[in-house]
Amino acid sequence: MLFSDDKIAQLISKHFEPTWQNVRSVPIVTIDFGGGNVLTRTLNGNIATYVCTPDGKVLDILPGIYEPNTYQYELDQFAKLIQWVKQDDQDDIASAITRYHELQAKARAENESALELARLPNFAKKRIEGPTKLALMPKKLADEDKHFHANLKPKESAPSNMHASDDVARWDVLIQDTQVNQTLRRRVIHEYLAATSLSMPSDIEKWLYREVLDADLDDPYLGLGKTLFASYPFDDH
Repeated sequence: MLFSDDKIAQLISKHFEPTWQNVRSVPIVTIDFGGGNVLTRTLNGNIATYVCTPDGKVLDILPGIYEPNTYQYELDQFAKLIQWVKQDDQDDIASAITRYHELQAKARAENESALELARLPNFAKKRIEGPTKLALMPKKLADEDKHFHANLKPKESAPSNMHASDDVARWDVLIQDTQVNQTLRRRVIHEYLAATSLSMPSDIEKWLYREVLDADLDDPYLGLGKTLFASYPFDDH
């Protein structure tokens, strides 16, 4: 579990006030095979990580599950985003966050690569007086600052403690989910939040789960209706 990881737990505790909310009951499936053989289990759910203002307005969202290193990196970006929208040169939080999502959506559409929030490098001839400011820039430029959280770079190799083939297979699936989250899903989120700046989570959660996570919260069968009933011979009755 990501949230039981010490590094992630410490990062969340350092920068955020974490809260948890269930948006629907966990689905439970029971299959009676006859002869007293019954299987009962929960279906895999889904998750979204919101970063919000103190009064609960959404700044950005991570959709679905992530491999740990990328998740840590994005949490670090969330912490920088909060600082960035509060900088003196921003007009207000609403306009800053709209501009942020517009720029991120454009970058992902053109290059399939997100912009990165990083400290402006201190050049020898143009040293910045006082605290350095955060800037939204292409990742290649941000990487030129060698002090920019090198330990939080996303990694795609499996952890060394994964040896069994089924563990490695699950890790491969997690990597694939992370890549989809970071490209297709994040782009859709940036486009939507650019048009609906500073919404409350409750205002957008149905859209998020239906359009981004493919889990319609209003569908009692979670999209499995066709699979459950298409070949059922007594469906008309």
